[in-house]
Amino acid sequence: MVFRISGIVLALIGIWQLFAAWKYYRFLRTKGTKNSFSPLALYYGALLGLIALIIGLWMFFSPETIVQLIGK
Repeated sequence: MVFRISGIVLALIGIWQLFAAWKYYRFLRTKGTKNSFSPLALYYGALLGLIALIIGLWMFFSPETIVQLIGK
């Protein structure tokens, strides 16, 4: 039960992170910036959101495999 709730929370955080990366992409596309680290922030933000979403969905739909990996 705890893994399913944690999975939902992690999936929601992943969705929020992907939304934040999308908004930042739209900001960069319209206004731009001279910061050379902006593409890295965009890519890693989207990657972090995608990973959080995948792990969150995995924890929600298959908590038994998480328990086996942890070794509880």
